[in-house]
Formats: sequence, C-alpha cells, structure tokens
Amino acid sequence: MPTFSFLYSPFTVTRFFMDTEKKKFYLQVEPSDKIHFTKEPESGQIKATLTIMNKSDTRQAYKVKCTRNDLFKIRPSVGLLDYKQNAIIEIVCLLKDGEEMEPDRHHFGIYHIPAPEGCTCEGAWQEHYGPPQGELRVKVVFDP
Repeated sequence: MPTFSFLYSPFTVTRFFMDTEKKKFYLQVEPSDKIHFTKEPESGQIKATLTIMNKSDTRQAYKVKCTRNDLFKIRPSVGLLDYKQNAIIEIVCLLKDGEEMEPDRHHFGIYHIPAPEGCTCEGAWQEHYGPPQGELRVKVVFDP
C-alpha cells in the first residue's frame, strides 16, 4: 500500500487560512498604493494628504505609522471612524536643508481594529490584544 506524506501539517494549513482571514482591510484609503509628496511653492513644505473611509458595518479605530518619526509628521495619527465616515490625514515631510531622500525606503502603515461604542480611540487600542484586524502599507514617492 502506498504511503502519503504531507508538506503541511493540519496546524500550518489552519494557520494559513486564519492569517488570510485576518488580512481583510475594511478601510478605503486614497491613495492606496503610493503617497506622492510634493513641495508647496508658497510655504516650501513637503506635504501629502491621505484620505481614509470606513467601509465596514462597525465603528473602527485607525492608526497611521511611518518608518521614521523624526522625518514625517502625521496629523491626526489615530482616530475613530463610524460607518461611511471619512478622515483626512495631513502628512508633512521634515527634510533638513541639503538632505536627500532615499528612493523606495519609506512607507506608511495604516492599521485598524473594531472599536466598541462609547470608547475612545486610545482606549480601543489599549484594550485590543493581538494583531490589528487590518493593515495596509503605502509606499512613499517624492516628486521633484
């Protein structure tokens, strides 16, 4: 009688399907793949805008993180979104004079978790255990 060997154990297969289930991202982000930073002529600041919309049926707490806190200022970096609610995130790049940006090095991470009614954003993140419900990475592009 032939014997069969499995490449994956039942635990590995179950974990694979659980991980793909966790990857559902319930927020709509614009832009969704690359954030283009441009220098404003009147102020000289290098800015970009990110728009986040809640597409789930529940209230969501979001968090926006970057690769270098000393280089990027994110306002607001955390918040709560009800169903179909939008948030506009302003991101400023704090380049020093003469400093060059390395291409394809930086990105932003957008994370979200379900937020119970009546809680604050900070409270939702403090009480949450484990990985976020959804996460998305958005690359940074610097336009001349």
